[in-house]
Amino acid sequence: MQAAMAANIAGIEADCGGLMTCATCHVYLREPHAARLSAPGEDELGMLEFTASPRQANSRLSCQIELTDALDGLVVDLPQRQH
Repeated sequence: MQAAMAANIAGIEADCGGLMTCATCHVYLREPHAARLSAPGEDELGMLEFTASPRQANSRLSCQIELTDALDGLVVDLPQRQH
């Protein structure tokens, strides 16, 4: 989320600034990177229930994705809307 905000990526609203209280940094992860992340925690799963666009199996909150070398080349798709 922070990288998207720093790069002015349209579609990542991040209204709460990464505090995981708004679900406006919702993304759809593409493989193979989706499988490289640990499963979302209980709090993230709860917030994913409140996304403005339909939740999918590969839905995540970008504020909960820690960028590492293993995620080099990560591609995500943005939902149609965050609000």
